[in-house]
Amino acid sequence: MTAPEKGTFSVGLVRGLPRADFSECHERMIASGPQRCLDAVERFRTEDDAFIRTCLTLRDLPGRLTGGKNAHRFGMESFTPLGRIDNHWVGYGLVGRFWQAGYGLASTERTAKAFWEADGRACRLLLTFATQPASDGVTRLVTRTEISCPDPRDRRKMTLYWLLIRPVSGIIRRRILRAVEMECMRADIQKAS
Repeated sequence: MTAPEKGTFSVGLVRGLPRADFSECHERMIASGPQRCLDAVERFRTEDDAFIRTCLTLRDLPGRLTGGKNAHRFGMESFTPLGRIDNHWVGYGLVGRFWQAGYGLASTERTAKAFWEADGRACRLLLTFATQPASDGVTRLVTRTEISCPDPRDRRKMTLYWLLIRPVSGIIRRRILRAVEMECMRADIQKAS
């Protein structure tokens, strides 16, 4: 992934979504450099973690019951890549009605530009990973999830869904950070040998 498309990220990269009705933030100190951390984030796949895979399979179940075999299976590939700024930031986005059985993902073009310019009434989720130097050879990796639901009816529906999924979402985010740390450790060991 390269730098974001020009002119589409000024608000998103600096402050996140213009409005965040729901958010969560987690961090982990990783004994590796920022480039290696973000490279590991970009390689991460939900199917590589048994707990995350199980959680998403359970969450996919209502959609699969109503939509059959062709129902959407959620994973990192569901997100629109929003770009990467050097070794500082990488972001992913979703547009949809996440509380619906099949996630209600918008069938818009999956580009960063389409994400940032989505209908102002659409619910948007921004998932970011940012690095901060902590000390010599240690990076603080911070993941933040923000969800904007401008429509009051959608916001009420999302509130109920958020209350249900938020505890598991936090566990998933922490497991992603742990997986990134383990990937960085493996890369450091391979480099040393």
